[in-house]
Amino acid sequence: MPGVRGRTGPGVTGAFDLAVIGGGTAGLVAAQAAAQKRRCVLLVSDGPLGGECTWDGCVPSKALIEAASVRHTAANADRFGIRVGDVSVDFAAVMDHVHGVINDIARYEDESHLEAAGVVVRRGRAAFVDAHTLAVGDDRFSAEHFVVCTGSRPAIPAIDGLDGVPYFTNEIIFELREQPRRLLVLGAGAVGLELAQAFARLGTDVEVIDVEEAFLPREDPEIATVMRDILESEGIRFHLGVQPVRIARAHGGVELRVRDGADERLLVGDQILVATGRKARTEGLGLETIGVRVGERGIVVDAHLRTSVRGIFAAGDVTGTLPFTHVAAYQGRLAANNAFDRQQAASYRVIPWVIFTDPEIAHVGLTEPEARRAHGDGVRVVTLPFTAVDRAVIARRTRGLIKVVTGGRPVIGHAGGGTILGAHIAGPGAGELIHEFVVGMQVHAFSGRLAQAVHAYPSMSVGVQQAVARLFEGGRAAAGELREDLRP
Repeated sequence: MPGVRGRTGPGVTGAFDLAVIGGGTAGLVAAQAAAQKRRCVLLVSDGPLGGECTWDGCVPSKALIEAASVRHTAANADRFGIRVGDVSVDFAAVMDHVHGVINDIARYEDESHLEAAGVVVRRGRAAFVDAHTLAVGDDRFSAEHFVVCTGSRPAIPAIDGLDGVPYFTNEIIFELREQPRRLLVLGAGAVGLELAQAFARLGTDVEVIDVEEAFLPREDPEIATVMRDILESEGIRFHLGVQPVRIARAHGGVELRVRDGADERLLVGDQILVATGRKARTEGLGLETIGVRVGERGIVVDAHLRTSVRGIFAAGDVTGTLPFTHVAAYQGRLAANNAFDRQQAASYRVIPWVIFTDPEIAHVGLTEPEARRAHGDGVRVVTLPFTAVDRAVIARRTRGLIKVVTGGRPVIGHAGGGTILGAHIAGPGAGELIHEFVVGMQVHAFSGRLAQAVHAYPSMSVGVQQAVARLFEGGRAAAGELREDLRP
C-alpha cells in the first residue's frame, strides 16, 4: 500500500500520519492539504468522493437552476424584441444535463486524482476502535491524527403520515425523470427556495410551506421583502407561519393538512420535497466509545477544530458550524494544518452567504438590525436600487438592491466612509458582487476604498462603487438622485 508507514502494530493493516473520515469537500481538502506537506494520509469514504455538494447539493441544484433560467429567459425574450414562440421543456433531457454537469465535476475528485496527490483511498464505513485506530471492514488502520468530515444528511421533520408517503429530499430529487405538475416544498430556506424557483420556471405549480412566519429571517429585512415579491411574481405561493399537521396519499399525489392559527387548510400536490434543514452524520463512528463529545448540532469543536479527544479534529457540516461548501473547505484545510505544525483559530467574521435564486441573494457581515443592536447610533446605511445601475438597465434586470452597513472607527469616526459592518445584495450577480465587500472586510479597509477603485463601465460591479459612494456627499447625487425616473 503506497505511502503507508513501515511500522505497524499487531493486527494493524497500515499506520498513517493522518486519517480522514469522509470524502466530501472538507475531507478532500484536508487530505490533500496534508499530502502537500508530504504527510502519509489515508482517506476513508463510504460514499462517492465529492460528497453531498457534488452529487446531491451545490452542483446539481445549480445545474437545474441554470436550465430553468434559460427557459425563463427564452419565455420572456419579447422584452428584447425577440420572438421565440412557445418554449417547451424536455424534463428528462434537463435531468440529463444535470447529471452531465455532475459527472464533469466529479471526474476531478476521483481516486486516481487523490492517489496521484499522495493520498491512500479506502472505501467503506469507518469506526473508531480506540482513539488511535480505525476499523474499516476487517482491516485496522492507525494514525497519529484524525479529521472527521462525515458531513450531514437531510433533517426529516416529525409530521404525522410523512413516513407513509413517497417524498423527495435533495438526495433523490435529481433522479426524477418526469416533471411534477404540482410540487409542495416543505421549507423556505436556501434549498427550498432555489428548487422551488427552478421547478416553477420549468412549468411546475409550486407552493412553499414553512413553520417560520418571517421570510428569510437570516437576511436583511429589506432584502427578504424584495426577494419574496419577486418569487411571488413568478407564481410561487407561500404558506408561512403554518404548522404541518398530517400528510397522506390522495388523488395520485399527496395531501398536506396545515394549521394556521385556529384554522386548518388542505394543500395538494403530485410530489412533496422536504427541505427542512440538515443533521450531522455522526452515527456508527464509535465516537461515544472514545469520548468524542457530540452536541445537538454535531461534533463539538473548539476554535482550532479540535474535538474533546486529543489528536482528533472535525471539519465541515458534521460540526454544525455553517453548512456551506466554502466553509467546509476552509475548515478542512485548517484542521489538517492544525493537526501538525499550525495552531490557527478559525474565524467566521467574514463569511459570504449566497442563495442562488434568480436574482441571487448574498450577504456578508451584519444586517442593519444586528448592526444597530451592536453599535447603536454609530451605524450608517446606504442603499442603491439596481434601477440606478446602467448595466442592469441594459440587461433589463433591475429588480433588487445593494445595501451597505457601515460603522465608525475609534477617534476618526466615519472618515473614509468608516468600516464595513455588512453588505447585502438582492440582484443580478449578487453572489459575485458580494466578494468586493468580502475582501474589503477581510483587510479592514475603509469602505470608501471601494468607491475610489476604478470599476469598468458598464459592469454590474459599478453598482458596488455607486452604492458605497452614497456614503459621501458628492456620491449621493451622482449615484442615485439623478435616476428617480427609474426607481421601482
